[in-house]
Amino acid sequence: MLKHASWVHGNAVVVEDPGSVTLRHVGMGTEMFFKFALGGRPTGTWCHIPIPTPVIINDVRLKVQTLFLMFQTGQHAAIDNVHIFDGPSRIAMFDAAIGSGGAGRREGNHLQSIDAANTITLQAPHEVIFGMSISFTFRPVAVTTTLPGGDPEGRILISSAGADFI
Repeated sequence: MLKHASWVHGNAVVVEDPGSVTLRHVGMGTEMFFKFALGGRPTGTWCHIPIPTPVIINDVRLKVQTLFLMFQTGQHAAIDNVHIFDGPSRIAMFDAAIGSGGAGRREGNHLQSIDAANTITLQAPHEVIFGMSISFTFRPVAVTTTLPGGDPEGRILISSAGADFI
């Protein structure tokens, strides 16, 4: 039974390597574009978004099994890995290379409604100890240009993230 749902706006995104992207916060969230070195290819970066986390309600420690990452990618960008953290502990990994649970690469427009691409489901409910965070990679795919101005399709927009606590 759902006890609490908690969401955060996409402007809460933190970029691990800000030198690899152009970052801007806009009304609807955080937008990132790959940076291109002359003659080089973009590398991408890890991004992190904290989820406001109720740990205990009415003397009961909550659990989480379903998290959400609302996003839109350009045609030359994707999310290739999603890792879920509870404080310092990584509790789940959904990596494209491993294809864990079929939840590897995520692409397209998943801003407007909950769907399979923006829903992250843990194998079992996790009892929350500290605070939840979603980490993900923003990676280039099928990049067709190496111009210093970049590629307008090498972009991602994160509008919000959340979790259902049970």
